[in-house]
Amino acid sequence: MKSRISKQFSRAATAFLAGVLILGAGTMANAQSEQSTIGLEGTWRVQVIQYNCSTGATRPPFWSLLSFARGGTMTETTSAPAFLPGQRTSGHGVWSSIGGNAYSAVSEAFILFDSPTNPPGLKTGAQKIIQAIVLNDENNFSSLASVKFFNADGTTLTGCAKAAGTRLSTSGNQP
Repeated sequence: MKSRISKQFSRAATAFLAGVLILGAGTMANAQSEQSTIGLEGTWRVQVIQYNCSTGATRPPFWSLLSFARGGTMTETTSAPAFLPGQRTSGHGVWSSIGGNAYSAVSEAFILFDSPTNPPGLKTGAQKIIQAIVLNDENNFSSLASVKFFNADGTTLTGCAKAAGTRLSTSGNQP
């Protein structure tokens, strides 16, 4: 009896896995097809401008690199002058299409030590960036972001940013 139940379970599990694989293959093919025509996948050079969410006052621009991988993961590195060398790790996150040429992305990085940066002085903790991205064409995007700092002492600081990204290419016409 135990053997018969085991065989029935094995057949059911095999059928279930086969169904998952078939559905997954169709979904992957569809996602790859959508992204091959125009999509966010790839590496982008991004000019970022931080601004005060309430007043709109801007800070000087800086550069970041964002890499969006197939499957919805992303990595990011920045040259933001607010961070001292080695103070902030690279960012890691996720992204997804929200329809048409619009995407959402969320990334996080660790702030490894306090700094006297003004204003307001960054503290040990984490940075979270939540972006709304729109592809203007195959090689350019614009985004708006909410930037949050979660300090180890429980304090949270919020800022805003806007950005323009250009897809990296092998043509050599970029710095």
